[in-house]
Amino acid sequence: MTISKAISDFLGRYRGIEIETEHIPDGSDRYGLFKSPGRDKKEYTDASYEVTEYYQLFARQTALSEQERKANDEWMENLTYWVDDYPLRYAYPELDKGRRILDISVTGTPCPMEAGDREALYQISLSIKYLREREGI
Repeated sequence: MTISKAISDFLGRYRGIEIETEHIPDGSDRYGLFKSPGRDKKEYTDASYEVTEYYQLFARQTALSEQERKANDEWMENLTYWVDDYPLRYAYPELDKGRRILDISVTGTPCPMEAGDREALYQISLSIKYLREREGI
């Protein structure tokens, strides 16, 4: 399983949203996950290492009225709290290839990217930290 797939599956647990990878379809209530450039790596003496990667979740939502825009803001705020509280209630999804998720977090304030007459596109920055254990080294 790729890290992008693990994050999409993880976020899909929030109100059953479906997230596409490296694509956001037209229409409202559509979501796309995009990998950001950059990766932090911390090596350990046992040959394992910790990796932090960064992603952008884009949410295209209906924004015809002020009431809908406020509801979108509340949805993003609630998603942020859900991500924050998740490890206190549940275990992160399993990974393969000797990898284990240590943390998934929202790394900034969710914000609108663009607004049209009917929809708005919102961006949520995320990070994932995982441990990779090397075998046979």
